[in-house]
Amino acid sequence: MSIRLRLALLFAIASAVVLSLGGWLFVSVLSSSLLSSVDSQLSAQASHASSYLNGGSQVPLTSGANGPEYVVQVLDASGTVRGSSAEAPTVPIIPATELDRAKTQQVIVTHTRHDEHERVLAEPLPGRAGWTVIVGASLETFDATMSRVTTELVIGCSLFVILAAGGSYLLARSALRPVERLRAEVSDLSVRDIPRMIAVPRTHDEISALASTMNELLVRVRTSLERERSLVADASHELRTPFAILQGELELAQRPGRTREELMTTVTVAAEEVARLTRIADDLLLLSRGDQGQLRIIPVVVGVRDYLDEIMGHAHPRITGHGMTCRVDAASSLRARIDPDRMRQVIDNLIDNSLRYCPRGSVIELRAGARAQDLWLEVVDDGPGFDPTFLPHAFERFRRSDTSRSRDYGGAGLGLAIVSSIVGAHGGTVIAENTPAGGAFVRVTVRNAIWPSLSTAS
Repeated sequence: MSIRLRLALLFAIASAVVLSLGGWLFVSVLSSSLLSSVDSQLSAQASHASSYLNGGSQVPLTSGANGPEYVVQVLDASGTVRGSSAEAPTVPIIPATELDRAKTQQVIVTHTRHDEHERVLAEPLPGRAGWTVIVGASLETFDATMSRVTTELVIGCSLFVILAAGGSYLLARSALRPVERLRAEVSDLSVRDIPRMIAVPRTHDEISALASTMNELLVRVRTSLERERSLVADASHELRTPFAILQGELELAQRPGRTREELMTTVTVAAEEVARLTRIADDLLLLSRGDQGQLRIIPVVVGVRDYLDEIMGHAHPRITGHGMTCRVDAASSLRARIDPDRMRQVIDNLIDNSLRYCPRGSVIELRAGARAQDLWLEVVDDGPGFDPTFLPHAFERFRRSDTSRSRDYGGAGLGLAIVSSIVGAHGGTVIAENTPAGGAFVRVTVRNAIWPSLSTAS
């Protein structure tokens, strides 16, 4: 069911409820007012009841040309009719129980006589103990009036509810027309049309806010698509070289007359390229899981200094092999809650990044500390630093600094992207900058990782 129909039905139901309550209240007030008027006339007729005694007037009394005829009875203490109007019966027109009450107080009742509603007033007759006067009048006019009013109210309210439902439907359709236009515009968009924005109404209301939000969503979708397209293009370009090398080596291996040494060289080169392909595939899988929020982090409490010393011990052969040295600077009492395997991958990537840039004789420093409850880790080197044009894109995928374009040193350009993904999965941040004295540093901050509570300013 459309929103227009739902709004129309809800408005119709609400209108029906309100009108029903209002109509019931109006009918109740009108009925009470008319009955009060009848009771006043009955009381006025009762004040002249003594004229019906001792052969008084027997002419039927009326309230006017169109008024009801009144039935008057005067009863003695024993309940015998001693005087009455011409149309009055010879027996009391109210039950005996009400008659007993009327000897001491005024009683007004409504009952049915001769298939007609009748209003009856009974009260003590002044000056005669135990005597009672009874005055009755037909409610035919009252019933006809109430029936006509009720019928007219039902018809009028029904018509109003129908008109209100139709009006609310038209109003809802008019109000939702911009939404339908937005829906039609969005449904007409294709993947290639996503850069095109939808028109924002100048009404400055919820509809224009919706259109602005949809445009923001389209911008995010466009950015995501462009990123995916760029990733596919970069991955294809990156994978093309190792596949071409593999194809060339295999073609060479198929040529007749190849020596054992040449075949071994071919197999070695092919194995290196397969390892490179495997590494790229693993890195892309990790990044994909990070994008989908599925990168699993298993945090445990570690002693940061011992943890960094262990990582540095494993990296020592690589560092010395490049003719460099490394230092660790961290308090021995510092403890943090991190995923040791994932964070080791972060630090290894940062060390490898420094090894690619720095000349022989350089020093790589691994630092750690706490700022309030946040753990920070830094890898600092005294190499040439990052290219300033590269820094804004340092953590993008397949990005290489100009100083490391060679595939022998530059890798696939995924190292810093993996660092950013893993740190993000920890709920942290990472920045890369050049130091004022030359060199570069990358700082990783993991929020609320210090264990236990520690407040040490860095």
